[in-house]
Amino acid sequence: KVRYELTYVRRTYILQTMASTHHGDKLLEDTLKLLPELLEQRQRTLEERAQEVERMMEALENEKAALSGENKPGDVLHLNVGGSLLCVLRRTLTSVEGSMLAVKFSGRWDDSIEKDRDGNYFIDQPIELFQPMVDFLRAKACETELAPPAQAPDFGTDQRKFRDFVRMVEFYGMTSAIYPTEIVLQYGHPNASNISNDVDVTSDEWSTYILRTKGHDRQIESFEIALNNFSRAQIGWIIPNKIKHVMNNGNHLGVGPVKYSVALDCTRCAVLSDGSFSSIDGLAINRDSETVIRCEGRGDKWFVNGKLVVSAVSVDQEGVKQIFPGDWGYYTESLIPAISIQGRWHVSQVEFGNP
Repeated sequence: KVRYELTYVRRTYILQTMASTHHGDKLLEDTLKLLPELLEQRQRTLEERAQEVERMMEALENEKAALSGENKPGDVLHLNVGGSLLCVLRRTLTSVEGSMLAVKFSGRWDDSIEKDRDGNYFIDQPIELFQPMVDFLRAKACETELAPPAQAPDFGTDQRKFRDFVRMVEFYGMTSAIYPTEIVLQYGHPNASNISNDVDVTSDEWSTYILRTKGHDRQIESFEIALNNFSRAQIGWIIPNKIKHVMNNGNHLGVGPVKYSVALDCTRCAVLSDGSFSSIDGLAINRDSETVIRCEGRGDKWFVNGKLVVSAVSVDQEGVKQIFPGDWGYYTESLIPAISIQGRWHVSQVEFGNP
């Protein structure tokens, strides 16, 4: 009986194996017949993907060329400015990186810019305002060390035109280019100070700087300084012809502890006004992380990371240190930004007074 059962099992296994082998051979045969078609379909898919990648790369190159405005057939742009025709190079209009004017004429938006019936790009600005801005950019493009630097447009006694020009310049995001500022080391060792692009500064030693206008006479009304890893800092205002007083018998006091100056002492969390010291309750400044100091209204207000902490004008707000202008208060129209510091910092914003 056992032998019979083993024989039955063996026969069953052999029959199943033969059936499976037959089915497998047929499946393999069918697969081999379909293989050329499958390979051809796979090849077409790979070719389509390669073509798509090539189109994407071409589109990317076109995008880069459009953004840079280089190597374009229409590099000379024909503008209709308030009814007057003006021809200008694309690279002239895009020379101030990040400005709205540069973005508008980068080449990326050419199809969407308004045009007149002759196809000229239309600028809805008076030519007597737009032309001086373009001429300034042209002058900047050909500056050399042997010639005087380009000067901001001068409208003489025509204050209305000057105000309209300032408004247009601000609209196009060109203020920092046409009305630039510069950081100047006043006291401190030059080898211990590194000024980059008139924005970023590293002071390895205690030094005093001023922030002044360059190529124009607009007055700085407010400014912001971002501090990074500083050991000592005094930020405020001083009368230009009194800057020499920051040095007293060889002792470098910095802005604030001397007459005709006022400053926020970021190390001791206090106000320094004409040499007087007044602590600010509740104020704490971390020297190892970025801290933004805003000085507003030529000595009117100081903000730390957006919070008002000191005011020389009356404010109805708790936690604000109220100060009264000293001798510097008689010369607010002449005050310029001054920074005494040891550490890293950069100018994050500059605002000018209204014309």
